[in-house]
Amino acid sequence: MFDWDAVIIGGGPAGLTAGLYLSRGNWRTLLLDKESFGGYIKNIELIENYPGFADGISGAQLGTEMVNQATKYGLTLEQAEVTGVELFSSSKWVACADGKGYTTAAVIIAGGSVPKKLGVPGEEKLRGRGVISCAFCDGSQFVDRVVAVCGGGDSGITEALYLAKLASRVIVIEMMPKLNATAILQDRVRANPKMEVRCGVKVEAILGDNQVEGITIVKEGNGQKETLKVDGVLVHVGLDPNTGYLEGVVPLDSQKQIIVNQWMETEVPGIFAAGDIRSGSPRQVVAAVGDGATAGMSAQRFLQKLA
Repeated sequence: MFDWDAVIIGGGPAGLTAGLYLSRGNWRTLLLDKESFGGYIKNIELIENYPGFADGISGAQLGTEMVNQATKYGLTLEQAEVTGVELFSSSKWVACADGKGYTTAAVIIAGGSVPKKLGVPGEEKLRGRGVISCAFCDGSQFVDRVVAVCGGGDSGITEALYLAKLASRVIVIEMMPKLNATAILQDRVRANPKMEVRCGVKVEAILGDNQVEGITIVKEGNGQKETLKVDGVLVHVGLDPNTGYLEGVVPLDSQKQIIVNQWMETEVPGIFAAGDIRSGSPRQVVAAVGDGATAGMSAQRFLQKLA
């Protein structure tokens, strides 16, 4: 007898949706997450492209509603960091950092991603001392100050727009020749007098001894350098999947995302992946929810064959 019929790794939209489907099917399901349940969306001020909310919905509210709905149908939540998945002939073992572990028939991996680092001098030294990765969490320390935001995609621009409500000036740094964010977000940036955009440049170093004091940027092409005085740096230049503990367990693509088929199945029977962590994900909340539903239904079919 397994400890659980299914174990879900990751408490964001994909994992919670998979848990909702499995729990409604009366399968004993445990969801593990090392942080707060609801996922990264709980750090987003306003989500405007999730269907059903014409005026948008705060990420915190959407995440909380997803948690409440899933637990209403019996999903068990436990805070724990998963460190490994071991495969046996008739079961799987999910190991956690606190020494606990669980046997299960099915595993759904929905652990999402973490923000990439710039990898430049000063970034690690000044992390938490002006270098941040979440405007909604840490932006209050930059009221009436100058902040640089590294990253011109949807996520970076959304964070920059939030910071513009607090800071005196926000400088967006994008390595590509132009911003990658959707048109409506770019329109908001252009209409905001507090915001400045620098494209075709990259950050070479973050300056300061005990607190961020500035950044050195380099222009792509001619290598021209410039120092900008800023009080903070928010880094949002992409995402890395949380798959370090899965090397050799399931196939990963060149970006270290999990390779799945259209049913969110890996090549290992009984192991599924959903959300940002799976190969080819568009990294949108609505897509993660769809992945979670598919993985939840696929896991049920797998469990039914074992019953």
